[in-house]
Amino acid sequence: MAERIGVYVCECGPNIKDAMDLDEVVTFVQGLENVVLTKAFGLLCAQEGQELIGKDIKEHDLTRVVIAACSPKEHEKTFRQCLEKAGLNPFLLQIANIREQCAWVVKDKSLATDKAKAIIHAAVRRVAYHEPLEVKEIACQPHALVVGAGMAGISAALTLAQKNRKVYLVEKLPCIGGKVACYEDVFPSLECASCILDPILDEVLHNEHIEILTLTEVQEVLGFYGNFLVKVTKKARFVDTETCIGCGACLETCPVTVKNEYNEGLDERKAIYIPYAGALPNVAAIDKKHCLRWQGEACSACREACPFGSITYEDTDQVRQLRVGAIVLATGFDLFDPARAPQYGYGKVEDVYTSLEFERLVNSTGPTQGKIVLRNGQVPEKIALVHCVGSRSGKFHEYCSTVCCMYLLKFAHQVTRQLSGVSILGFYSDLCLPGKEAQGFFNKISQEGNIQWLHMKEPDSIEITQADGKTLIRFTDVHGSPREVTSDMVVLAPAMEGARDAGAMAQIFDISQGAGEGFFAEENSQIAPVSTAIEGIFIAGCAQGPKDIQSSVAQGQAAAGRILSRLVPGEKLALEPVTAEVDEDLCCGCKLCVGLCSYKAITCDNLKNNVAINKVLCRGCGTCAAACPSGAIKAHHFTDTEVSEEIRGLLRQG
Repeated sequence: MAERIGVYVCECGPNIKDAMDLDEVVTFVQGLENVVLTKAFGLLCAQEGQELIGKDIKEHDLTRVVIAACSPKEHEKTFRQCLEKAGLNPFLLQIANIREQCAWVVKDKSLATDKAKAIIHAAVRRVAYHEPLEVKEIACQPHALVVGAGMAGISAALTLAQKNRKVYLVEKLPCIGGKVACYEDVFPSLECASCILDPILDEVLHNEHIEILTLTEVQEVLGFYGNFLVKVTKKARFVDTETCIGCGACLETCPVTVKNEYNEGLDERKAIYIPYAGALPNVAAIDKKHCLRWQGEACSACREACPFGSITYEDTDQVRQLRVGAIVLATGFDLFDPARAPQYGYGKVEDVYTSLEFERLVNSTGPTQGKIVLRNGQVPEKIALVHCVGSRSGKFHEYCSTVCCMYLLKFAHQVTRQLSGVSILGFYSDLCLPGKEAQGFFNKISQEGNIQWLHMKEPDSIEITQADGKTLIRFTDVHGSPREVTSDMVVLAPAMEGARDAGAMAQIFDISQGAGEGFFAEENSQIAPVSTAIEGIFIAGCAQGPKDIQSSVAQGQAAAGRILSRLVPGEKLALEPVTAEVDEDLCCGCKLCVGLCSYKAITCDNLKNNVAINKVLCRGCGTCAAACPSGAIKAHHFTDTEVSEEIRGLLRQG
């Protein structure tokens, strides 16, 4: 039976009506094969226009509809809903874009009229071969997994933690809070970091919908959006978290000392330790790698010292299976290792520090209780702050890390506040001051202390060496002239990179990383910055790229919002109906499509020697269908026939 196609041409105010001869277009369309109804209307997307289409579908028994109007990006969903209300499958619709692709770009009225005819002709030929598609639903888990308990992860977890939803907050360290917990102040307000963070951490710790899993790492991820099965390993703490109150009695008796990674190696800690004063949860943990009991010795000093009997040497690692509907990766960042660039003297010149080392040095819970001193214990009289270490350099990272200028300004304030007579040198090639408060912050800090700004020609136009007991800094200034100064202490601002274990995490979660910098790759940097190519796996904070605390919090909430909008407790998850399908009889098992699928939706059945497509993961991009050498893959709604007929219509054939 022949199709009954209705074609509706939208005037779109003057946008389309004034750009072409609509009467000529309508007359042309009326003569096309299978077209039984053609109408022009002022504004089809308006309620009156939608009601007209719905009424005509019923009265004229239309089997297909073409809307000649604006971009399908704007109103395809609107018109699909219109068809569905009228009892017609919403995929028996084709949008002919005669506004953006014709009226707005073709200035000659006659040429625009001819082009509009061709676009509509193509849509009419194509829509005759459309197949009715069904939107299927699957049961899903409303629960969520957040990996990383820094600012982005915590903000995501708190946003997700709602009635009938459980959030698993996984953190590989013994405490939560991320790197912000190690800061003394935060820019640009110069507020106490712990004063801001502690109430949030307390809220997380006591939220009945959030289960915190510290000392825990993800091992395996199976499944798809709405139904992920995640295997995690929770490492033994060897301390009972219910009875330990963090009194520190066990720490005092432990005979083993090792470098303290929480103070960036600037001091030492015991084999049983609390990461830092104020760490939450405030519970000790035993470092199995360095504890004498696991080195073959019969030490039990910490157990004997504990007044609460909290030491449990019998603990073992626990493997758990978590069923969740979506995942947020908020694994944070690490710093570029300045030792990779010997010119900065890091690791060779005694008083050269990274920014994180200085954060701990100036922190009241740090190795010197917040006193700014050199490694020999003396107070520095001159401190150099060096911008862009490993950043904005073709040799290492071309990108700007966005926060370095601001935190070096914060350091200048902290130095001036503590050491009133100190001289500060700021080495920079450019300054990055984003945000509405940044310039005011720069002006304030520049005026409050003895700061001398030294403008370098390039970000890496500098060399730091030791000479006569002083730190010698040679650099090329902005005019190309060589200069040199001395300083007692140097603080470097290294580039921010993705977390050191980001590569392993990317493999576990089957997502991509950016080139060279280690951050996870977003689906689209403009319109989907927290999404990944794998549906249901989101990224937030510095796991996605360099950013400040405000932006990290916002991204954590944005990722949570994406999840909340689709994973609703008690409701099923609607699947994308425009997917691909494999004809097993034609498939030769070459597996070419498996490697090309960005969404990891194609798997290979070695027994049958063919591939299968997971309809839950498939986004219908069509890459597999285009690449298949045997023509075994069919892309629904973009079949070879539909596309071929559309091309013939554009060429005005038939």
